[in-house]
Amino acid sequence: MNTTVGPKLLLNALEAAELLGVSDTTIRELWGAGHLRFVRIGKGRKVTRAELERFIAEREEFAA
Repeated sequence: MNTTVGPKLLLNALEAAELLGVSDTTIRELWGAGHLRFVRIGKGRKVTRAELERFIAEREEFAA
């Protein structure tokens, strides 16, 4: 049986950083500062794509 799984629901710091164009250290700092929510799985942290989209939308600025 060959099933195709869609894109990952949870991303680690490196994967999230690649999507946002920042370093994985920046993602960890955002987690630490409480600016970016995460899901704890074991000792690791993961972020959802929806959370990355929320983070961007809240910081999006428009020229006046």
